This record gives sequence, structure tokens and C-alpha cells, in this order.
Amino acid sequence: MNLNGDNKYTDLTYLKSVSKGNVVFEQKMLNTFVQQAGSDIKKLRQALLVMDWETIHLIAHKMKPSLQFIGLHMLQADVHTLETIAKQHKDFDKVTELISRIFTIIEIAIEEIKDELISFDK
Repeated sequence: MNLNGDNKYTDLTYLKSVSKGNVVFEQKMLNTFVQQAGSDIKKLRQALLVMDWETIHLIAHKMKPSLQFIGLHMLQADVHTLETIAKQHKDFDKVTELISRIFTIIEIAIEEIKDELISFDK
């Protein structure tokens, strides 16, 4: 499930350089991302329903390092914008649009990472 043609959304170059070939570390980090990203998206959507700006701001802030770690560069600007807008408590429509885009791309990234995790078993 990749909307980006043959290219992946994730780029694990940074993770692989940090792990220095430690496959167990890579697996742990990827599993952590899958669990955390799914949880974060769910919390973002719940916070959006009640316009909990502080929670949206905090989750967006918390997501930034993990996006860099797995090379989801295309979302970094969106997450930064979401964090900024939520901190200012404005532009509900833009926040809704950003969360929707982030959700869609993270779902795809999670599938890519699950495929990567399967490849470790081969």
C-alpha cells in the first residue's frame, strides 16, 4: 500500500547508521514506532474532536524525533505546522487537514515498517 509509486515514505538510513548493524536494536525501534505512532494518531483524533489544543500541541511535538528516526521527512513540516497552530489555538480547519494527512501517511509508513520487520525474519 504505497501512494508514492515505487518509492517508500520511510527511509531507514538514519536508523541503520545509528544501529551500526545491530538488527535487534533496529527491530526494537521499528516496533516501538509502530506502537507509538498508532497510539499518537488515535490521541490526536480524540483531541481534535474536543478541540484539546494542548494535547494536539504536545503529541505533535513528541512525534517529531520519531519521524526523523524512521526518515518520514515528508511529514516533518506538517507536524511542525500542526504543533505551531495548536500552540496558538487557531485555524481548526488547517489542524483537521494536517491531522488527516499525517494519519494517512503514518498508516502507510506503519505498513512499510511492518514489511521491513517481516524481512528481518527471512
